[in-house]
Amino acid sequence: MKAIITLLAITCYSFIHGQIMHQTVREDKTHEYWFSLDQYQKPMNYAIEIAHLGGNINKLNGKISGNKKSGLVVISDTKGKKLFEKELGPDLDFEFATDQKEIVIEFAVDGFATYSKKVSAETLSVLVLKLQPQPQDEVYQINSKKELSETELNSIMECVNNCMQHSLNKELKSCENKDQYTISIQI
Repeated sequence: MKAIITLLAITCYSFIHGQIMHQTVREDKTHEYWFSLDQYQKPMNYAIEIAHLGGNINKLNGKISGNKKSGLVVISDTKGKKLFEKELGPDLDFEFATDQKEIVIEFAVDGFATYSKKVSAETLSVLVLKLQPQPQDEVYQINSKKELSETELNSIMECVNNCMQHSLNKELKSCENKDQYTISIQI
């Protein structure tokens, strides 16, 4: 019965504190919180410049700075025939010229949802792609001896987010206060 109530609580309750998905007070008066790191994932704007070279030739040029993730760009005609495909490094740099008036751009970056759009290359000078982050699959659990304030919860979630960044290689345990609370990943 307790499991059914817990599952019902997970599906029915909206977020209690920021990104806290679930909060339980156990029989032994300890507290359990579940959260994800979705709130820390930010969209990325990526601009593709389109230069009209003369005649019906258009040159597409894309690049970004400050990115750490690789990607893939695929440009097709409107019938699905691939005109260009390139795996991209962290600068997401590519250049492509075409005589097609309409093209389909598919743009994928690690950690973001694939962007796909049909565009008229001859009428644009800049195409801005707003890449949305993919939802995080991991759910983290805090087991606490006392109820945590919203400030404490936010501080713990920020610490976990910093530990999970690829550029840092910190242990999740570094965010714990063994006397007060522990943190684990739900599997």
